[in-house]
Amino acid sequence: MAGRQFSFFLGPQDQLPFEEALREAGQVVFLEDRPRSPTPEEKDSSVIIKFGEEPLPILIARRSDLGDIAFKPIKSRDDFSCDVMLEPVVQFSRCYVDSEIISPGRLYRTDKYYNDKGIITSKSADFIKWADLLFRNGKKKLHKIEQGFYAGTEALALRNAGIHFEGLDAPLR
Repeated sequence: MAGRQFSFFLGPQDQLPFEEALREAGQVVFLEDRPRSPTPEEKDSSVIIKFGEEPLPILIARRSDLGDIAFKPIKSRDDFSCDVMLEPVVQFSRCYVDSEIISPGRLYRTDKYYNDKGIITSKSADFIKWADLLFRNGKKKLHKIEQGFYAGTEALALRNAGIHFEGLDAPLR
């Protein structure tokens, strides 16, 4: 089934206001994308302190859904993952920033999926309502720059200073 998503560019100083906007949806919990156990591992914040030293993908969930999120072992590895298609989570791919580029971040989710019997199954109405609010709150904190893409205030200033938005601006030479 098709998912819902929007992409964005955040500068380092845009991260906290964006996180605060997401938290306004209520019950927001940030989770490690690849925990070391089948139990969800909470993160204190979504803000990246040192770019390049921590994974960009994380998950967002409602605190009330934590017991319903299944993490399964990844073959030949010491960590676990959850299927974003099936679980009540939003995938949060965070932006990478350096002196030349800002890579796009993304919020992605699915509301419906095919179950193991091939029947279309919806995630809970409460999850969908919460996720809609999460997306709206995130977009409200950003500036729309073109169809499907948004940017924070600092990211726009960095772009004006010559830092490229990866995938939107001309490639670096």
